[in-house]
Amino acid sequence: MSTYPTGDAEKRMKAPMASPEITTNNNSDNSDRISIYEGEAHVDNPQPEKPFQLWSTLGIAFAITSTPIAIGTYLSVSVGVGGSPVFFFGYILAVTMNFLVCASLAEMAAVFPHSAGQIFWTAELAPAKHARGLSYIVGWLTCAGYFFWMAATILITSQLIWALVQICNSTFITQPWHFYVAYLAAGGFSFLVNVPLFRWYPYLLKGLVVYINVGALFIIIVLLVRAHPKQSAEYVFVDIVNLTGWSSNGVVFFLGLLPGLTAVNGFDCAAHMAEEMPAPHRQVPQVMLLSALCNGLGGLVMILVLMFSITNAANLLTPVGAQPVAQLLVDSLDSLALTVISVVIFIICFFFSSATVMTTFSRVWWAFAREGGVPFAGLMSRVNEKSLIPVNAVLFGFIGAALIGLIELGSSTALNAILGGAILCIFASYAIPITLSLLNKRSAFAAPHYCDLGRTFGTALNVISVCWIVFVFVWLCFPLYVPVTPQTMNFAVVVFAGIVAISGINWVCYSHKIFTTPEAVIVSGRRESLPHLKLEA
Repeated sequence: MSTYPTGDAEKRMKAPMASPEITTNNNSDNSDRISIYEGEAHVDNPQPEKPFQLWSTLGIAFAITSTPIAIGTYLSVSVGVGGSPVFFFGYILAVTMNFLVCASLAEMAAVFPHSAGQIFWTAELAPAKHARGLSYIVGWLTCAGYFFWMAATILITSQLIWALVQICNSTFITQPWHFYVAYLAAGGFSFLVNVPLFRWYPYLLKGLVVYINVGALFIIIVLLVRAHPKQSAEYVFVDIVNLTGWSSNGVVFFLGLLPGLTAVNGFDCAAHMAEEMPAPHRQVPQVMLLSALCNGLGGLVMILVLMFSITNAANLLTPVGAQPVAQLLVDSLDSLALTVISVVIFIICFFFSSATVMTTFSRVWWAFAREGGVPFAGLMSRVNEKSLIPVNAVLFGFIGAALIGLIELGSSTALNAILGGAILCIFASYAIPITLSLLNKRSAFAAPHYCDLGRTFGTALNVISVCWIVFVFVWLCFPLYVPVTPQTMNFAVVVFAGIVAISGINWVCYSHKIFTTPEAVIVSGRRESLPHLKLEA
């Protein structure tokens, strides 16, 4: 149990500075004892090292969405669902509003740095009697959101791989098992980077920020030079393409928000690296805001270039490798060499994006497991004694993704369902702590802190954020096409409901007996996490 009672954030923020030595679980066992000295927390039990600095963590946050490059893959959603105008203006609206959500979360990350992220924030902000239950459901929503995001990213990687094969050999016909083999390869790469190659991972992440931007710049330049003729401004900004069956273009506009909602999201990923960073109260919000801003601007430029560079819009409806962006490159570049290089840039980007999402998922799953929130919590919360990596959590992510890949591959609606389900889960996990902050009148943020939004501005930002999340949550449940058939049904709400049901079953059968909210102590005047990790034998 926590040193302070769970919930009632205001009382805990006024708590006195911790004594030089405190213990957890109210026992005299020195194995859980923490000593505080020279402004640092020392835990006798081994815990993850702190390999992530500002730029390497920015690499994770930037690569998870990889917006300047990855935005092109969302053509698979926007083709026929509003076309270029909805893609462009919907992106601007979604990214702008998402950035306000990011600011609300960044302030929480500054006040409550913890690898559990919104799971911990919820426990801190909720009333004591509701903290445990709300923290538990937020934990499941967060884990599910990143799990489905990981699966979707790996799926896109597999599609791009076979798009490249078909570009090089136009007579090649892909089969569902081809995609699954590539899917396993991308998932296997993610596992290798997160476990045996992890010592080099932070250095790769620093270079990844440069790679994504240089790669995006290359694609922008070759498209501007090679694409001919360019589309008109009327095509890009005015002509709506509505093949959805919905009679209202207004409805189509809101249905087409998914690219922007997904392309700049996952703001909490940096928060889940908190215990592997030297100054998380400052570095985490910096990464959250900087990555959202850079990704948003980079994605906007790429959208404009892609839309003006479309030379054969009809071909995008039956694209090579099920990826319209690959078809756009084939048609617009009219050069096998340039097309291959451009698609390879996409593939490499998505390989590392898959790895970074697996990193985030494994940290969330591990942090949630050590509180007893998942089945086999004792196994999932272990950290390898030699590498200090939550290997079991990473392995679970890989195996789980491999299994869900059997279901989603070969389905034309799988990507939309998985992405939609991921965003529903993640948005819901954001809405709960922000709402709790409003309900307690932001009392937890009264003391001076980094990334201080202020009482009035912060309240307004929180209200707008919650309203936006509720608004898009409704639209994300709508089917893209009518009349609805098994092929066009929006399964995102089914995915979300399934996660809620699974979490409920797990609570009744297992976690209600052992789940505790994440622990925290006061270190140098700041609230910081108190790891209690289990080691592999």
